[in-house]
Amino acid sequence: MSTITMGQRLPLIGWSSSADRLGRVEARRMLRHPAYWFGLAYLAMLGAYAVIDVARGKDEAWNAGYGVLFLGVCLLYAPLTVISANRVAAAAFRRRVREPLDAAPVDARQRTIGAILGLLRGPVLVGVAGMALMSVISPLSSPTVGDPVNSTAARGLLEHLQVPVLVLGAGLLGIALARWAPVPGVLPLVVLALWVGTQGLYAAADASGVVHAPTWFAPWVVWAAENAGQAPHQPLGQEMWHLVYLLGLSVLAGVAALLRTPGSRRGLLVTAGIAVVVTGLAGWQQLG
Repeated sequence: MSTITMGQRLPLIGWSSSADRLGRVEARRMLRHPAYWFGLAYLAMLGAYAVIDVARGKDEAWNAGYGVLFLGVCLLYAPLTVISANRVAAAAFRRRVREPLDAAPVDARQRTIGAILGLLRGPVLVGVAGMALMSVISPLSSPTVGDPVNSTAARGLLEHLQVPVLVLGAGLLGIALARWAPVPGVLPLVVLALWVGTQGLYAAADASGVVHAPTWFAPWVVWAAENAGQAPHQPLGQEMWHLVYLLGLSVLAGVAALLRTPGSRRGLLVTAGIAVVVTGLAGWQQLG
C-alpha cells in the first residue's frame, strides 16, 4: 500500500498534507475576520434586549435564549460567513502574495482546498456548537398562550442539523465567488441578491401552520415561515429532505470553487452530476 508523502497530492481532488496545514491557518483567519466582530456586537445588543424583556416579564428566559441563538447563528453568523470565507480565500490569490505562494508546495487547487478545510475547521464548528446549544435549549422553551411572537416549537437535534449546513453552504459560496468573480463589488451584489431571493421565496405558513412551496426551496431553514414567531413542527421527513437539499447546494458550491482551479476534473464533474440529481430529488421530496 502506498503512503502519502509531504506535499504529495491524492488523485482526482488534489488534497495534500500541505493543503491540510494551510487549512489550519485559514480556519484561524476566518474566525478572526472583522465581519464576525460586527455580528458579535449586534448579537450582544440582541442579548441585552432579551435580558430586558425577561426582566420585565415579557418573555420566558429559555424562549429568549433560543431566539437569540437562532437569530445569531442563522440570521447573522451564516451570512457573515459568506464574507469571511470569501475574503480569506481571495487573499491567497492577490498579486502581492501570489508570487511567494507559487514557490510553495501548494498550487491553486490546494489553496482552494485549504480554504474549504479552514471553513470546516473554523466557522462550521461554530455552527455545530450553535446546533448543540439550540438542541439543548429548544425542549426547555415553552409557547406562550395567546402570544405567538414568543412561541418556539421545540425542535430536536435532527432538525437542527440544518444550522451548521447553512454555515457550510454560505462559506462554500463565498469561496466559489472568490475563485470565479474576484472583482470588487461582486460579493455584496451576490449577497444582496441571495437575501432578496430568499425573502421572495419565503411565504407565511397557512392557518394550520403548514409550510408550502416555494418556501421549501429557500436556501434557509423554514422555521421562520410564520407571520409571527416560528412555524409549528413540519413533518420530520420533509425537514430531512430539506437538509439534503441544503447539503446538495453546498456541495455544488464547493465543486464550483474547485472547478476554477487547474487539475483533474473527472472526479469533480462526477460529484457535480450526482449532487445535481440528489439536490433535484430532495427538492421534489421536501414538498411532501
